[in-house]
Amino acid sequence: MTSVSNAAVGAFLAGNAAAKARHGMNEAIARLSTGVRSMYGGDAGGASVAHQLRAEGRSAMMAARNCEDGISFLQAGEAALLEIAALNTRLRELMVQNANGILTAGDKAAIGVETDEVLAAGNAIDLAELNGTPLLTAPKNFTINLDAGTDAYGATAGITLVDSSVANIDAQGILIAAALGSMAAGISALKGHQGTLYSLSANSEAAAARI
Repeated sequence: MTSVSNAAVGAFLAGNAAAKARHGMNEAIARLSTGVRSMYGGDAGGASVAHQLRAEGRSAMMAARNCEDGISFLQAGEAALLEIAALNTRLRELMVQNANGILTAGDKAAIGVETDEVLAAGNAIDLAELNGTPLLTAPKNFTINLDAGTDAYGATAGITLVDSSVANIDAQGILIAAALGSMAAGISALKGHQGTLYSLSANSEAAAARI
């Protein structure tokens, strides 16, 4: 018995081609409108690499912001130390002035009042804080890379202004100078880390966009 097929092979082929064209057009529109080339199964391997690069880039940007926080903290500490240094210098001047043999009791009393104010101000500044964190008690840890590693920057100043002797005032001056050096070194180091992290962030984003 003869079998006759009424199937239109050409119509099937045309329908299949139209379906493929429709899917291809939808995929292209979706990728162009979102910028996500991995949609609809496109370049899965490349997308994985791009996501990793982008994650590293975003982490580097956050670490750079952490460095900025550290720089601000150290600059605040540096400013406090400079004020303490100025007060310590004034304290030394008052000690030398007070030793002058022709001063009256009233003169010495006036010097004593200023000395007390200088001591109170200097020792109060030594306890200054930023966001609840003491500026001058110890180095602080700052996250400075995209793997969440930390480095410590800052200074343990250990400053106590007293008017017992010129020699003691000079000893406090040495502590102030050392703390200022630590602050400056920390600021320089954090600026270096920050510049590297900003570059890493930008280049990671650019690499991810090219994949």
